[in-house]
Amino acid sequence: MKLKTKTRTFPAHKFILGARSPVFKAMFTNDMKERNSECVNIEDLDDDTVQRMLQYMYTATVPDLQWDSACNLYTAANKYVILSLKSKCSSFLKDNLSTDNACDLLILSDMHQDEDLKSRAEEFILNDEEIFDTKEWKLFMKTNVPLAADLMYLKLKK
Repeated sequence: MKLKTKTRTFPAHKFILGARSPVFKAMFTNDMKERNSECVNIEDLDDDTVQRMLQYMYTATVPDLQWDSACNLYTAANKYVILSLKSKCSSFLKDNLSTDNACDLLILSDMHQDEDLKSRAEEFILNDEEIFDTKEWKLFMKTNVPLAADLMYLKLKK
């Protein structure tokens, strides 16, 4: 069987995918179009993310993880309910949180309704006075008004 992105096709085994992800398992066992197909289209993830997700599903490793790839893999792991990969990515993101990327993590965690990750991002932002002077924060305030308002409420409540 194959996983197909917009630009690339990856060979895979239904058994491995189904064993690692309840979403893939449901695709292959329930009355869904993927059950009788030899191809699953994944057009919302980039090639690198699909390749890394497959590598993890086969080897349980994620070598050379960087911030952007961890965010993308976190999204993929959340979509396909690969909890161990989601946990690895979450740990990486928490361990590599910085003034430059804290707002991005807050957006990501809010989008995926991950309260643990969101709390960590909020805590970091609230305890980092420098962040409020950065271009990232200024852009965040303009593009994510409800999240910024919630943070300011928490800051004032402290």
